[in-house]
Amino acid sequence: MNTPSINRDDKNMAVLAHLLPLFGFMVPGLNIVIPLVIWLMKRDKSLFIEHHARESLNFQITITLLVTLWVILKLMLVGLLLLPLVPVIAIVVLVFMVRAAMKAGSGEFYRYPMSLRLVN
Repeated sequence: MNTPSINRDDKNMAVLAHLLPLFGFMVPGLNIVIPLVIWLMKRDKSLFIEHHARESLNFQITITLLVTLWVILKLMLVGLLLLPLVPVIAIVVLVFMVRAAMKAGSGEFYRYPMSLRLVN
């Protein structure tokens, strides 16, 4: 759904809500903190930014929960069987994040597939 009344600054902030969590690969936790901060700061000012920051936050929480589960399974040696899938999963996550950023940049609303809806 494309909304013509969305200004460029809103689109840029929505794009950042999807792409800045990539810093979470370098500093654990930033993948959740960044969209959370954007969501808290902009949720009352722009429905568009609120939607994208919330979607990004939900996706990042889902990914973090899955990684935590994988680490726990790995400690029990079961997760080692899933080790070959890690690069594939990382690529899929990156594709989803880039796709969401592209949709936000074009002024469209986007929902991540396979994401828990924990933050409403």
